[in-house]
Amino acid sequence: MNYLVTGGTGFIGSYIVRRLLAEGHTVVAHHSHSSETSAQQVLTPDELSRTNVVQGDVTDLDQLIHVCKEYKVERLIHMASMLAAETTGKPPLAVKVNCVGTTNIFEAARQLNIPRVVWASSVAVFGVAADYPYEVLPNDAPHHPKSIYGACKVLCEFMANHYFSEHGVDSIGLRFPVVYGPGRIRGGGMFANEVINKPAIGEKGNVTYCDEPINWLYPDDAARCAVIASQAPRTQTRVFTMSGDLRTLDQVADITRSLIPGADITVNPKKTGKTFKFDASQLERELGFRPEWSIEAGVKETINYLRRKAGLPLVG
Repeated sequence: MNYLVTGGTGFIGSYIVRRLLAEGHTVVAHHSHSSETSAQQVLTPDELSRTNVVQGDVTDLDQLIHVCKEYKVERLIHMASMLAAETTGKPPLAVKVNCVGTTNIFEAARQLNIPRVVWASSVAVFGVAADYPYEVLPNDAPHHPKSIYGACKVLCEFMANHYFSEHGVDSIGLRFPVVYGPGRIRGGGMFANEVINKPAIGEKGNVTYCDEPINWLYPDDAARCAVIASQAPRTQTRVFTMSGDLRTLDQVADITRSLIPGADITVNPKKTGKTFKFDASQLERELGFRPEWSIEAGVKETINYLRRKAGLPLVG
């Protein structure tokens, strides 16, 4: 099958490309210009050589359609996005890239009759836990975004529903929580550097807001879910909330210390009010997806990846 993955050289996108190549698909990785990409860290030279890398801009609908026609694209996986920290200082660009760009994906699928689109939403659509009366947040909870990034994803979810109801464009959105692991070079999940990446190579880590649990999802699981969604029969639900291992930063720091005795990690107790427990049962019922990577396994894999690159002994 022929796939187009926007943001295909980014963090989650690179893992999706790797999984698709392993399944024998033809993959086009569509990306904006960047001197450093996650793909350089995630993909092997052989995998990179088998990936059709196309530079482009998701805000350019004509170019998207041209690429889809040129490579006879049969599935679209849309991961290209400005992330939360980047959107704060550039609201017009954030709306253009995240909202117009995603709408262009749906429009390209409509014009070309592409049978399935998978795209990245975010748990940021839900804002903060204090806004909800639920102990566990249901998949269909109302949206109360507190950031430009979250608000953009809310509009994208609306557009996904519009294109499905008005034009029959079959899409599945995935609300990703914190995705951590080898190859992450930007985004909100970079705080994982303080409890995993820096101690892995002997540097000091500094942990803030350590008192609240965070949903941790390993990128192999994120990619597996996206590929499952791209091939599944039509679902009743248009957007699914994902949930990983629920652990505090302090608990993750302890996992790192258990693997690297003497790891220098400073803990600064603080709360953010953003803690959520997500109900991901809808995702399991309709797509049959459950995460396979525990936080313990993911931390160990990330540490050994970094230590291997640094020429340090691996941890057991």
